[in-house]
Amino acid sequence: MKAEDSFAYAVLHAADACYAVPGYPITDLAEKCHAEYTVNEKIALEYALGMSLSGKRAVVIVKNAGMNTLSDVLVSATYQGLKAGVVIIAGDDTEVRGSQTRQDSRKYGDVASVPVLEPTADELSRSVEKAMQSSETYSRVAIVRVTPAVLDAEISDVSHPERRNGSGIIFPDDLTMKGKCEYAENITAVMNHERVREEIVPETFASRGHYRTICRNCPYKPLFSILKNTLLLNKTAAICDTGCSLLSKNPPFSFSLANYGLGSSPAVASTSTKVALMGDYAVMHSGLNALIDIYEKHGSLFCIILKNRKLGMTGGQACPDILPYLTPFTPTVVSADDPDLKELIEKGVVEKTGLGVLVIEGECPSGENHEIIEC
Repeated sequence: MKAEDSFAYAVLHAADACYAVPGYPITDLAEKCHAEYTVNEKIALEYALGMSLSGKRAVVIVKNAGMNTLSDVLVSATYQGLKAGVVIIAGDDTEVRGSQTRQDSRKYGDVASVPVLEPTADELSRSVEKAMQSSETYSRVAIVRVTPAVLDAEISDVSHPERRNGSGIIFPDDLTMKGKCEYAENITAVMNHERVREEIVPETFASRGHYRTICRNCPYKPLFSILKNTLLLNKTAAICDTGCSLLSKNPPFSFSLANYGLGSSPAVASTSTKVALMGDYAVMHSGLNALIDIYEKHGSLFCIILKNRKLGMTGGQACPDILPYLTPFTPTVVSADDPDLKELIEKGVVEKTGLGVLVIEGECPSGENHEIIEC
C-alpha cells in the first residue's frame, strides 16, 4: 500500500472537516481526503478554527509555500486558544519539483510555538490522531510535516489508532492581551518540558486595574449595546476582528468569542457562530477574500462591517471606500444612528441564512481616544 493512501484514511478517521489549497506535493492527498478547496490557505485555517470553536476537529492541507499565507492566523491562534483539534498537514517540496522555493515548514514550530510532527512513512497513519491530541492538549494548532519521499513510499503494516476526542480551551475572558500571551507561554513551557521555568502569573484586567473600551462618543456605542443584548438573548456570540471591533471582547460588552487576526472574522464565523464583526480596513486587508469564498459556496454568515474610513487602532490613517468592492454581496448600508438598526441586527442574528452584509457608517469623534476604565 502507498503510504499516502493510509494517510488519507487516517485524516478521514481523525477529522470532521478538511480544507486545502492544492499544490505539489499534497494535491493527491487533498483529493483523497475529499478536502474543500478555498481561495487561499489563510481562509482554510480560519474555516478550520471556526469548526474547532464548534467542537469539531479539522485538518488543513497545504504545500510549503502555503504555510506563509496562513502564518498570521497560525501565530494568532496560539495566543487565543481553541477547542477541538486543528492540524495542518504541510507538504514540503524538498526536491523543488513544483515550487519556487525549498522551504522547511518545521520552522513554523518555533515561530508559532506549536507542536510539529515529522512522521516516517510507517508512522503516517498514526500521526494525525497524535497531532490532534497534541492540539487539544496544548490548545493550539499542530503541524504534521510530510515530503514526497514519505508520501510515495510503499508500506505493508498499517495500523490506525482509536480516535480519542479531547478538548482545548479558549483563553479566559478576564485576561488582558498581555495576559493571554503569558497564559500561552506557560502552556508552551509545559509542551517543551521546561521544568526549571517558573510559571508566569498572567495579567488580568483586575490585576492591571483597568480595561480599554471604545471612545466616549464613538458612533458605534449603540450598536455594541444592541449586539450584546441580541447575542445574549439568542445564546450565541460574535467572532470579532482586529481593530476597534476587538474591543467587543472587553468589558462592558464582552460579546465576542474569539479573534484570530486581521481579516479573520468572516471565515471563522462562517463555520462557527455565523456572526462576524469587523472594520472596513479589515475587509480591505484580507477579509474580502473570505467573503468571496463564502459567497461562491453559498455559505451562511451575517457580517457586520464598521465603515469609518479610518484605521482607528493605529492613528486614524485613511481607509479606501469598501462599498465598490462589496457590490456582489448586495450589502445593506445604514448610518450608525439609523432608527432601524436594532431591527436589522436582530434579523441578521436570528436568520443567518446565506451571506448577509450590513455596512454601518459612522465618523470617529475628533481628538478622542479609547476610554480607559478602572476596574
